[in-house]
Amino acid sequence: MSDRKSLLNKRRRHSIIAFEMIRLDRTAAEPLHEQLYRQIRDELRSGSFTGGASRLPSSRALAVDLGISRLTVNLAFSKLYREGYLRSKARSGTFVAYRLVGHRPRISGRVRAIPDQRVGKQFDLGALGAGAGVSLVPGLPAVDEFPIDIWERLRSQVLAQKGAHLLRHASSRGDADLRKAVATYLCDFRGARCHPDQILIVGGMQQAMLISAMALLDPGEAVWIEDPGFHQARRVFILAGAKLVPKPLDQEGIVIARSLKENQPKIIHVTPSHQYPLGMTMSFERRTALLDFARSHNAFIFEDDFYAEFRFTGAPLPCLQGIDNFSRVIYAGTMSKILYPSLRLGYVVAPEQLIDPLVKIRSTIDQHSSAIDQATLARFITEGFFLSHVKRMRKLYAERREFFIKEFNKLLSDRFVLQIPEAGLNFVAWLRCDADFARVARVRAKIGIKPSPLSFYCIQAKLKPAFVFGFAAWTPAQIRESLLRLASALK
Repeated sequence: MSDRKSLLNKRRRHSIIAFEMIRLDRTAAEPLHEQLYRQIRDELRSGSFTGGASRLPSSRALAVDLGISRLTVNLAFSKLYREGYLRSKARSGTFVAYRLVGHRPRISGRVRAIPDQRVGKQFDLGALGAGAGVSLVPGLPAVDEFPIDIWERLRSQVLAQKGAHLLRHASSRGDADLRKAVATYLCDFRGARCHPDQILIVGGMQQAMLISAMALLDPGEAVWIEDPGFHQARRVFILAGAKLVPKPLDQEGIVIARSLKENQPKIIHVTPSHQYPLGMTMSFERRTALLDFARSHNAFIFEDDFYAEFRFTGAPLPCLQGIDNFSRVIYAGTMSKILYPSLRLGYVVAPEQLIDPLVKIRSTIDQHSSAIDQATLARFITEGFFLSHVKRMRKLYAERREFFIKEFNKLLSDRFVLQIPEAGLNFVAWLRCDADFARVARVRAKIGIKPSPLSFYCIQAKLKPAFVFGFAAWTPAQIRESLLRLASALK
């Protein structure tokens, strides 16, 4: 009898919708019950609840989970009842209205498998979820330092020179001048070995990963991925139908050793210049071992050259592609972190035999990137503005980095141990006391500071509690003010 009751309780628990992405901003002008109403409404509209999950948690349980009063939850529920989103059932609880359950479109398993719980207006904040006034978000560059006047002047010049030609369909491989400029830059400054015909201009790093996966993978084939690692890579490869095999890291980078249970990889995704988020640089010995493994196992390495331009300690190592003698590396970079995120331009350097399949997929997806932006970027590189910008930003980021280290250790060293990487625009701060994790997670939303929990980047990795802080997009005064707010809130 007890077993039957346990099974029934388990089924009931599984039928309750889990509102995991509700984020309430106690500093906002909008009342908490309105924020809660709006976010639940958006999630119900999206139809993201799955299986038999059509029952809402009780007002008491949701209030405890969100750390708010039961009255706040009841006010939100009352409005949802009035607008027809909810229905009640005597002695059973609160349920999604029949019209939402019965007429939801069938969403493919491919979409349901993507590890992304955002809904509705949460997508308006972009990939990093950084709203106005939120600070210390990892991954944000200092866009206010971008030379817009130079960019606009070059844009006007290319429009005047090429006119309507830039308004027509463009090459699916990418602007010829831009491919030539990128090839020259990579050979001169990243140690790559390539020519313009090996380069494909894409709409950012995620598109580079997606078309590479679609060219090489059949559904269910294995992709090795760093754990912890870049969360967008996880989403892209799952969308492409890959079987993800999370691989642990040591001080030299991804651990190559393969257990008998692990699938042989078709693609190995790595960030050797700056592992994200832990920050180590892959050693030369590990790079050569990885190339040997890829060659002997007929795998391809997808080299995501993350933050390669922003190295602050020691001499940079050449990219993997530059030391690959067997055409096993697909090398990719993006302009989002160097120039500005909304530019959505990146590049792929691929072995010659892969270029046509990659271009065929790119052409099928969206033909090409903006011809005007590509032509402008080509001029920006060839006339020396790109290198000047990189050098200026490296100096600026180095100053902000040193300031962040000094202020963080002065204000928060009693609670965190700050790990200092050789490169990149983020820090991992390890909690001295594991029990502080919930408190930090709770106060950061209240005070408008948004470091990411390290666990957000993990698949199977079980690491000590830590948070990933960004620093690049904020002035020293803003960094100090943000760290003071955090230190004060934790006291």
